[in-house]
Amino acid sequence: MRVVGYSPDMLERVAFVVEEREKGVRLNRFLRARMPHLPAKSVRFAIGAGDVTVNGQPGAKGRFLQEGDRVSIRKIAEGTDWLPEKGDPPGASVLYEDGVVAVLEKPPDVHTEPHRPREAGTLAGFLLARFPFVSEISSAPGLTLLTRLDYSTSGAVPAALTGEALSFLSREREQGRIRKVYFCVVAGRMRGKMVLSGRIESEGGETVRVRVDRADPDPGRWTTITPVLEGERCTLVRAEIVRGKRHQIRAHLAAAGFPVVGDRRYSAVPDEGPGKGRLLLHAGEVEFVHPETGERVRVVSPLPGEFLVT
Repeated sequence: MRVVGYSPDMLERVAFVVEEREKGVRLNRFLRARMPHLPAKSVRFAIGAGDVTVNGQPGAKGRFLQEGDRVSIRKIAEGTDWLPEKGDPPGASVLYEDGVVAVLEKPPDVHTEPHRPREAGTLAGFLLARFPFVSEISSAPGLTLLTRLDYSTSGAVPAALTGEALSFLSREREQGRIRKVYFCVVAGRMRGKMVLSGRIESEGGETVRVRVDRADPDPGRWTTITPVLEGERCTLVRAEIVRGKRHQIRAHLAAAGFPVVGDRRYSAVPDEGPGKGRLLLHAGEVEFVHPETGERVRVVSPLPGEFLVT
C-alpha cells in the first residue's frame, strides 16, 4: 500500500496492484482484504461515491479483478470518520432521563446514526451533544442508542447512559424484551386485528421481500396490527413487534394490502391520505426493565397531528 497523504477526515490517495493470488476476486472483497482495519461500510461508501477506480476507470463492487490491475482510491473513511457529529436536529428532544437511561424523540427525516462519514444532524449526534460522556461508553456510530428507526420514521428511541445499562439493555434487546409499539396510518379501511407472519427476505438491497406463502418460524419476527381509528380512505393502526427486521412493519403491511401512507418504497400510491407526503410511521411507545431498579419503565412519544384520520 502506498499512502501519499492524509486529510483530517479520511485516508487519501491509496493505490494497490492486484497480485496473481488475488485474480478473480471481486473489487469490494479485494479492498476489504487489503484494508482489514477499515469498516466494511467504508469500502461500500467509497465505491458507491465513485472514489475507487480500476486502471483509471470507475470501479463497481462486483467487478472481478485481474492480475496486474491497478486499484486506486481517491479517499476512504477510517473508523473514526463514522462517529456522529454533535448537533441539535430540529424536533429532537429528551422524553425521559434518569442518569442511567434516556429516551430520545427522533424527528422524521433524520438518520438515527451516520449513514455517511462525518454526517451531521443525526439522533446519535443529538445524544452526544446532550450526554457527551456516552462516547466513553461506546465508540459505535450509534453510540449507546438501543433501537434504530428508519430515516423517515419518528418517535421514541432509548439510550443507555452507563456501561452497565448498555450491557443489560443490549441483552434485553437481543432477547426481545424491549417492547416497541408503533402507530401508522395505512391506506384502506382495516376493520380487524391482523398478525402478519410472512418471512422477510433481504439480499442486501434497499428493499426487502415478504414471503406471504411462508411464515417466519420465529414469532419474534411477526407483526401484530390493531386498528385504532378508521377514516374515509385510511386507518390509524397500532403495530407491535418484538425484535423486528429492517422495514418489517412497512413491508408486512404493504404485502397485506395496507401500505403505510407516504411509503414510496413499498406503495404505488404513496400520498393517499393525510401527512403531506411524509411516511406516517411513528414509534409511539417503548417499554423496558430498568437496569438498576428492575422496574418496568414505559415512555410514550405523543402522536404527531398529521396522524389524525378523518
